[in-house]
Amino acid sequence: MTIPAKKSILDVKSGNIISQYSKDKIVLLGIYTSDNDLYPKEIEILLTPEDDNLAPISTIFPYNGSYLQLFIADFTGDNKSEIMVRGILEGIGDYKIAVVYKYENNKLIEIFDQGKFCEHNVYIANYFDDYKVFINYDTKKYSIDLSSRPREYLDQIYSPSGIVNVSDSPTVSDPSSVYPIKQVTNTYYNLMVQQKVIGLSDSDILGIIQTLVKLTGPKCENIYRGLLLFPHSNNNKRHSKQYKDNFIKNKPIIT
Repeated sequence: MTIPAKKSILDVKSGNIISQYSKDKIVLLGIYTSDNDLYPKEIEILLTPEDDNLAPISTIFPYNGSYLQLFIADFTGDNKSEIMVRGILEGIGDYKIAVVYKYENNKLIEIFDQGKFCEHNVYIANYFDDYKVFINYDTKKYSIDLSSRPREYLDQIYSPSGIVNVSDSPTVSDPSSVYPIKQVTNTYYNLMVQQKVIGLSDSDILGIIQTLVKLTGPKCENIYRGLLLFPHSNNNKRHSKQYKDNFIKNKPIIT
């Protein structure tokens, strides 16, 4: 294995990427422009097959970020491992990097990208009268009741009679967490994507949208989506518990 000049090793793993029983080496590389640089540039994935008859494969990674690391596991159910690169996205708050690659025909094929996930999962959120927030995705609608919030908070959005008096709307963030998770009965991993529902500021988190993504088919498939609420009263606490109970009916193992 030859490391390109000026590039630092960010992480190294081994796994059965090429075939079911191979032990291939995966190296994540990048260039630091200074000793204090937290965000390496020109990120590259270098896959070196155990079989010396196969040439190494290099793929340029599309994101810059910090705490970049590799996670090697079977995401497609074919008894081979895929390569997941994860970290924290550069310059956009505490949002996460998550890209998964599959080996195919001597290439690394991208099968999940958190940026493209957002492009295909678009939410529209709005404040409504009577202290409500509605979040629309396709034909589904989620609601959040803000009525238990402090009066000084509500006064920033509503009139004393509960009428919306702001032009701004809540937003749904880029992924704030992307977890590889595995059911006890599965041989492969899924991805749990979490996105914040943001109110008046980045620190005003109204809830979390959770999407369970399956990568075993020809394209990624959303098999579960739910809204996790943060309780602000006993009433909201009951709603929060309901969402959590729905989520853990088929409780995954997080590794």
